[in-house]
Amino acid sequence: MDPTMVTSALRIGAALGSAADVEWDEVFDAITGAVPDVCAAQVVGWDPVVSRFVVLAERGYSRSISHDLAHELPRTRWGGQLFDSDVPLLMDDAPHNFRDSPHYQENLRPAGLEDGLSAALRLDRHRVVGMLHINASVQQAFGERTRAFVGELERTVARRVDPLRSPRFEAWFGPEWTASRLVPGGTPLPLADRAASPLADDPKIQAIGAAFADLGVGTVAFLWPGPDGWYRVRLLRIPDGVRTGVILASAPYANNIGLTAREVDVATGIVAGLSNQAIAESLVVSRRTVETYVERLLGKLDCQSRGEAAGVAARAGIIRPTATPGGVGDLHRLTRGADPHWP
Repeated sequence: MDPTMVTSALRIGAALGSAADVEWDEVFDAITGAVPDVCAAQVVGWDPVVSRFVVLAERGYSRSISHDLAHELPRTRWGGQLFDSDVPLLMDDAPHNFRDSPHYQENLRPAGLEDGLSAALRLDRHRVVGMLHINASVQQAFGERTRAFVGELERTVARRVDPLRSPRFEAWFGPEWTASRLVPGGTPLPLADRAASPLADDPKIQAIGAAFADLGVGTVAFLWPGPDGWYRVRLLRIPDGVRTGVILASAPYANNIGLTAREVDVATGIVAGLSNQAIAESLVVSRRTVETYVERLLGKLDCQSRGEAAGVAARAGIIRPTATPGGVGDLHRLTRGADPHWP
């Protein structure tokens, strides 16, 4: 690449960065700096939850052309050619002449978009995670120089639009945490560079995740019995383009204070603000039994009062929620007043 393109590539790398948010305006400015004739650009990402491409950022396109590029073009013959190609495609590439397609004749040409280039953003030969489109208002604006420049950017941009990579999660959770993206009615997906959570296939966890998705809170922490002991669990709401949804994060819980499952349930009731009688009725035990568990919890949590124990248990995530409304583990009650954002 020539010096101008190298400089632009460095700017794009910095704008993509490693933070949760991408400075897409800076990315588009850098593309225009390298290819001055660019008048419109779009980046879309594949969302595996809704099984369609989603516009992540764009400039210069009308709403109809934006929709056509993101949602209609992938289903055309040209879209198939694009996904099969190892390099970005120019508008005039054979064997299928894009200028003869209805997509160009009915949409791009009337809008004055005379040249274009599209790239499939892929992480490997078989996994396309998005598309990059650029257009110009003059013919023959793009050539092999532009193709080579965009080709150098493909993998870098693909990593940032990968729906299974969450920069926000990576910034806040250490390597001991496993993680899966919960898919409503579908198979959970492991996050990039993370082992899948061993709890992801638990139907009860999936039901809690679905209930959490409807609450509008940012996160909830709790304990859960797994196949080989207790786990710390966090459900996280990710409002980030193709990553929007719920992440299930889990890590082994040492349980050094020796909490039992019943004590966790009683702690859950305390955090929820239930009386001993209400906890007893929900757990189908006597009030005296609950009082005994409360006394044990005060000792194990090193607390002097029920209120102090509630605060400690809430902060430490010593609760076990349920997806079913009512009862000790009512997720809505446990998250009432929680922050809609995290961290």
